[in-house]
Amino acid sequence: MDAVRLEYLFDLYISRKCSLEEEKELMGLLSQPENEAFVQTLIDRVIKNTGSEMQMPEQVAASVLKNILHRDEGLIAPINKRKSVLSWIKVAAAAAVVLFVAGAAYWILNSGDKNSVRSNAVKSSLIVPGGNHAILTMADGSTVVLDSIQNGNIQHGGAKISKRNGLLIFDGTSHNSVATVSFNTLATPRGGQYKIILADGSQVWLNASSSLRFPTAFTGNQREVELTGEAYFEVAKDKAKPFHVKVGDMQVNVLGTHFNINAYSDESVIKTSLLEGSVKITTGETSGLLKPGEQGTLKRNENKLEVKNADMNEVIAWKNGLFQFEGADITMIMRQISRWYNVEIVYSRKVPVRRFEGKISREAQLSDVLKILELSNVKFVVEGRKIIVQ
Repeated sequence: MDAVRLEYLFDLYISRKCSLEEEKELMGLLSQPENEAFVQTLIDRVIKNTGSEMQMPEQVAASVLKNILHRDEGLIAPINKRKSVLSWIKVAAAAAVVLFVAGAAYWILNSGDKNSVRSNAVKSSLIVPGGNHAILTMADGSTVVLDSIQNGNIQHGGAKISKRNGLLIFDGTSHNSVATVSFNTLATPRGGQYKIILADGSQVWLNASSSLRFPTAFTGNQREVELTGEAYFEVAKDKAKPFHVKVGDMQVNVLGTHFNINAYSDESVIKTSLLEGSVKITTGETSGLLKPGEQGTLKRNENKLEVKNADMNEVIAWKNGLFQFEGADITMIMRQISRWYNVEIVYSRKVPVRRFEGKISREAQLSDVLKILELSNVKFVVEGRKIIVQ
């Protein structure tokens, strides 16, 4: 190892003076396991010399981290520059994903109780991320476990259905006026997701632990579906047939638009977020219009609708294969983890007050996610498919 050269390149990189050739050389050195101890020494020196009031640029920190971890780029989510101030990004050399911990003031090279982290990693190594899993229930009550059938056509009654990897397609052109319209339900389990193209061409992405009830064809003067859980919609335009989504007592009325509805029963509010077009939310005698970039929140058992601006990248991160947190507390994060990894969450004491910011690939192993969360003094005990938060 050429320690002098590595230190020189590292200092250039931290000061953002690296050329492309020098950066490539540095990243090659960082990826070599034999250099890890010396890199830790260099980062320790940066912390000591600069103090917590100076910032390492987020893009610099993320790039250095990615190479220290010796991991594929797929697990490291791209970083967006933010206006909020984080003095340092808190990381561990053993981590496999990036999570910005709000309020963190230091880079750390050790993850605290290494034995605890290693133990949890072993216990949770068999808990894999979710995938394309769903069950289609026909109007007559018969069910099709989509995981267990091959890609191809699924013939049932007058509806022509085809399955591809993670995609279910209803062909509306196959329906005739004589055939009776029936209602089917697509349901994803905990640890599942699925995409469906409805008979009118509208596309719906279902998140974990969700269901969509829909007709095999839209023959009347409107299109209506029913949702539980969470889904992202890209509705086919048809001014003659408005599209309606029923969520309990709430209804979302649209023409042609892109929007997301989060209506999990364990969430205190129902969130409707609009990316494109326009929607009208109605519940009881309360209604409101959303513009692109806005989110309507409705507290359960109340008729008060609040409309505010929202980060749409965070809203649909799940659909794009990410967890994204912008000041989320530990309970919100654990609810998402519970649904996606199909685990039970138990709190052994008062819920710790922590706020997190950052992105994690939904393909990350549960053990990697827990390693990162434990950096903020939140401890976990893994027992089978149960995670005890301490």
